[in-house]
Amino acid sequence: MSAVVYRAPMINPRGANLYDAWIDGGLRVRDGRIEALGDFDAVMRVGEAHDRVETLEGVIVPGFADVHIHWVQHPVRGAFEEALMPWLREHIWPEETRYADQDFARAAAQRFFADTVRAGTVMGMSYSSAHAEAVRIADQARVGDWMVGDVVMEHGAPEALTRASVHEAVELDRRASGLGTERYVVSPRFALNCSPRLMAELGVYARVGGFHVQTHLSESPGEIREVLREFPDAEDYTDVYDRAGLLGPRSVLGHCVHLSPREWAVLRARGSWIAHCPSSNEALDSGRMDLEAVRRHGIPYALASDVGAGPSHSLLHVMQRYLDAHRAAGVAVSAVEALYRATLAGAECMGRDAVAGNLDAGKRADFVLLPAPGGQLDVEGWIGEWTRGGMAELEGRPLATWIAGARHDPPAAPPRTASA
Repeated sequence: MSAVVYRAPMINPRGANLYDAWIDGGLRVRDGRIEALGDFDAVMRVGEAHDRVETLEGVIVPGFADVHIHWVQHPVRGAFEEALMPWLREHIWPEETRYADQDFARAAAQRFFADTVRAGTVMGMSYSSAHAEAVRIADQARVGDWMVGDVVMEHGAPEALTRASVHEAVELDRRASGLGTERYVVSPRFALNCSPRLMAELGVYARVGGFHVQTHLSESPGEIREVLREFPDAEDYTDVYDRAGLLGPRSVLGHCVHLSPREWAVLRARGSWIAHCPSSNEALDSGRMDLEAVRRHGIPYALASDVGAGPSHSLLHVMQRYLDAHRAAGVAVSAVEALYRATLAGAECMGRDAVAGNLDAGKRADFVLLPAPGGQLDVEGWIGEWTRGGMAELEGRPLATWIAGARHDPPAAPPRTASA
């Protein structure tokens, strides 16, 4: 099959403040993989006579990765309460009970993936509901490279969402067998929903099976107080998970807003990842993650939307809130780092960076076309332009998304009625 060379300005993140960029770039794609990138003329010189050139009106960047999102909460995103626990009880758990209905789950999954790919998200790590079949439905409906896991809750939630006994943890074997380690994530919701015994069983299961783990850590002060009352022998919230063997290089911990120096040190020692959710933290008034401490300890992190606490599934919106929150606190953050944290860092978090996350040759051809701001090449300024605006504007900003070389255009506007 002949290759396609896409011609456009392009930005290729390589690290927190490292990138390549071309004002007249070339990206050669064959069979869903990137064969070459760089200056257009240089790419064409090493190409083949029958390569097809497609000139794009916009700027190419890697597709976005969202490493902490609840696909089953997408319909109720933006339904906030004054704090985490009331929000869960009033909005989230009632919504998640609906996913026992497989027809409802299928329709919701189709909407979720249509919306995320429209916003430029090509991969991610998602929580499902407590229903095993909803995990398979999400995997069957996925558009892009997604990992998903059913939330495990033993108590402290509606009966319809909890396990009847701790021994139901062994049923994970049956659930995971359809997805495997590449797709399934072990997902204890958080410490307040699980006994020490259950968390320890899940920790063993994940280590032996080679699964990723996702859970929530220190999102709000009220949550932390309840955890310490529930686990009086633990040194702190992080220690609850550490004792259960749930912390390691494949562990992705959402939020980490209120951690002590000892806890930062433990995360660093275990090699765990943080899913940083600035838009969600802002929406629930949870506080600002101590980015300075994360940097001092060298803890890896990637950006995430945390829909439905996060009001938008757009990673451009998350980048905006990341930049605004930390800059308002006097912390130096660059737009270049925001792009890295929303793309390549997410692939690294998922263990996919050898095959995805940026535009390097040999990787899957996942990329997004964003509007060209015009003028001379100005990477910092261009990213700044793309992250300005309201949520709906940012969700609709990508002009098109490619996943494994296949183009996904925005859906056509619905026809206008005679009275409109």
